[in-house]
Amino acid sequence: MAQKVFITRSGKASFSCPECGKTKQLNVSRYNTVDKEVKLKYTCTCKHIFSVILERRKYIRKKVDLPGVLILGNKKYPVNVIDITRAGLKIRTKGLLELHLQDKVVLEFILDDPGGSKVSKEAIIKKINQMNIGVEFFSQDHYDKFGAYILFHFK
Repeated sequence: MAQKVFITRSGKASFSCPECGKTKQLNVSRYNTVDKEVKLKYTCTCKHIFSVILERRKYIRKKVDLPGVLILGNKKYPVNVIDITRAGLKIRTKGLLELHLQDKVVLEFILDDPGGSKVSKEAIIKKINQMNIGVEFFSQDHYDKFGAYILFHFK
């Protein structure tokens, strides 16, 4: 199974050998403009060969299953938050909705933290694919329970 390796802003990635634990940082900036998944094989100095997938996202994405509501104007639609990042969410609707790119919405959802914290975020719709919708938060500053959640609940 390939391990995910995150690319830094300077275009470098740290390859960590699962066999001996040695880490090597390499310049992988030439892959920044590739449109599809980049999977590489790396040979460690211990001769162990392993696969890595370059992750070019700005923020780590976490898969979740959180109940919520999407609010557009005075209409409320039940949704499930299926993954989160600091920048936004991916949600799944219960059916096809009449939504458009750039619609401004409010998302309310319950975190799976010990307190079952309720979160309310303003966002803009950036991607629609059937019942999966990608939204971007108006602000990436999270001074609420969501901020603590994305800091301490990501693995």
